[in-house]
Amino acid sequence: MDGILVINKPAGYTSHDCIAILRGVTGIRKLGHTGTLDPNATGVLPVCAGKATKLIEYMDDTSKTYVAGVRFGVITRTQDIWGEELTAEDAAKEGLFLSAEKIPGADGKGAIEAALQSFLGEIQQVPPAFSAVFVDGRRAYDIARSGGQPKLKARTINISSIKLQDYDASKAEGHIEVTCSRGTYVRTICHDLGQQLGCGASLSSLVRTEACGFKLEDALDLEQARQMPKEEVLARLLPIGRALGQMPRLELDSEAAKRYLNGMTLKTDPSGYAQKTPIAVFHDGELIGISEFIKDSLRPIKVFS
Repeated sequence: MDGILVINKPAGYTSHDCIAILRGVTGIRKLGHTGTLDPNATGVLPVCAGKATKLIEYMDDTSKTYVAGVRFGVITRTQDIWGEELTAEDAAKEGLFLSAEKIPGADGKGAIEAALQSFLGEIQQVPPAFSAVFVDGRRAYDIARSGGQPKLKARTINISSIKLQDYDASKAEGHIEVTCSRGTYVRTICHDLGQQLGCGASLSSLVRTEACGFKLEDALDLEQARQMPKEEVLARLLPIGRALGQMPRLELDSEAAKRYLNGMTLKTDPSGYAQKTPIAVFHDGELIGISEFIKDSLRPIKVFS
């Protein structure tokens, strides 16, 4: 079976846990997910089955949207509320701002919204110490857990949209909606927001509401899937082509498709397509491969026989 199953991942499960459960439910062994979610995060987890697993690398490059809870006046080692909390003294030693007096008050929405504007567009972000980024051949979180300080370099990310959804001054907590590029750490956005405001902040919840063009309202709850008959779950598989988002598309006729499926490079008009950019190749409305143009040659990258 080939296709995409969009799951609403519950809290307390790793993304790998979801794959293991779905293998048991569907009987499909070849499954893979895009965009790992931390155990405490919930929301859209696209799961690829069969041939669709070949598309994961392209799906991961698309932007994602999150709703993040932000708790002001708190700093932790992990930049979320599940980590070890820093005292004001510890924060000061590390050059971090932490001040209850600077937590935005009832009229503080404007200050938060103004600070959020600095995150828009292409920015540099230093990943958190407790992350899966490799540093000298080791995961950063392994170094941090052993008491070390991983030396992490800033990376370029893109925030296409960021806005404050709500703010409750009595709880010193609010929610922001963020649409961002691959590799963005939303908990770091929360942490950096707190530093800009001078009060400190940590991520308190995270829901992914959209990924790879799939929305939360279209996702199947994982627990619901566990209770459904296998046939009903399989009926929720979406066509492979749905995974490609805004990727350029090219339709081939029968003769060209036959040659293409045999792995041949085709000579055809490249007008309207960027050079060396992935293109989804279709025949009779069915995805048959991913290619790129090199001058006027359509070169197969992945072919689905």
